[in-house]
Amino acid sequence: MLRDRLLDAAAAAFREEGWRRLTMAKIADRAGVSRQTVYNEFGGKQQMAEQLIMRELETFLAIVRERFEAEADFVTAVRSAVEGALVTAERNALLRSVLESDQNGDADLLPFIVQSQWLVDRATAFLVDLVAGRFPEPPIPADRLVVALESVVRLVLSHITRPSRSPQETADDLAFMLAAVLAGAPFVAEPSPADEVPA
Repeated sequence: MLRDRLLDAAAAAFREEGWRRLTMAKIADRAGVSRQTVYNEFGGKQQMAEQLIMRELETFLAIVRERFEAEADFVTAVRSAVEGALVTAERNALLRSVLESDQNGDADLLPFIVQSQWLVDRATAFLVDLVAGRFPEPPIPADRLVVALESVVRLVLSHITRPSRSPQETADDLAFMLAAVLAGAPFVAEPSPADEVPA
């Protein structure tokens, strides 16, 4: 409860003042606690940012789960989940603030989204577990499934940060590409000349 209260205060302060002007003292004032309490809870500003982004991610993943589990077909489920994530992104006040900060030179929080490997790993692992629970016999081998789902995650993040089409059109495009992958022959890497052993 305390952590959520502090994260709410941090999100509000960020939206009003930007990331660079955000301090632990300002978060403490908004939450009605001591500055030391904020440090005790998060350790530092970077750790607090990670927790803030992670909390928002969990909101997105809840939407993804709801959309995914409502569909009977694998590709349709992924398409619906992608659309849900992108629509949620358009409406998320904190995310909009982060993306808009890139335009005014206060983009220190942006790398926590666009360059965050732990965010990609968390979202991919979530999708892998989601697919395993919904489709016990996946349409492609497990190792290829992980690659495909991580690619979907990275493409969704790319569209969130630099949208060029509507959520519906983007979801259609990703579903088309996924369907094409599933319809193709299994990929087997050809040995490179360096790997060949002379007779």
